[in-house]
Amino acid sequence: MTVALRNISFNGRPHRYWVFHADGLPAPLRLVSTHTTAAFEAVGSSRFFLTEDGRLLAKVVSDKFDKRRAPLDWFGRDYLEKRWLLQSNARKELLSLRILQRAGLTTPHCHGWGLSLNPSNPSASLLLMEHRQDARPGGEVFDALDEQGRLRFLERFCEEVVTLAHAGYVHRDLHYNNLLIDANGGLVWIDTHVRRLPRKRADHWPALERSLSVTKLRGAKYRALAIEQLRRLL
Repeated sequence: MTVALRNISFNGRPHRYWVFHADGLPAPLRLVSTHTTAAFEAVGSSRFFLTEDGRLLAKVVSDKFDKRRAPLDWFGRDYLEKRWLLQSNARKELLSLRILQRAGLTTPHCHGWGLSLNPSNPSASLLLMEHRQDARPGGEVFDALDEQGRLRFLERFCEEVVTLAHAGYVHRDLHYNNLLIDANGGLVWIDTHVRRLPRKRADHWPALERSLSVTKLRGAKYRALAIEQLRRLL
């Protein structure tokens, strides 16, 4: 495992991160906010930045607790556990990304993950990924389709959910905006947090069914269709 202390600027503000598994990162690494990153932030809870050439996308996750309002929770969870014990969101997402890749699903290439040990920096978790400039958010694509197109989209979506289930995992936050759709209509998984299916085979279906939300699948009709297709494919 390679690790190096790197200077990284966010909209011109410098920070220092320990970067693990660095692969093809420019030096210096300058990250900026754009209209593209604002669109990503509008549908998620993380911060996003791009390199100046638009080639790399950075996903930043801030501390869960406020250091001044909840100092004990912040120190125990955000500082000790996530930073010093290396349980950051970025590291967990990298591990999940590798699981999806081994299952045969498409993900962006990861250029490394970073961790800030500076207690004054609340944005401790940093994931550096390939920016798929040819792709659009899955939710945006789904909403623009006619009904037949939506049914085909849902079928491809369910096929990949089953592929992941056959590898022994289920996605923690299953919705269309955790996908990008590339120029050829292929699915690219960009939020890769997964968990293992239960050991007992009889518990696999209930775990999959719980991952299907009416809201995230754009309505009860599409959830019912997803359940029908997943039962058939499994």
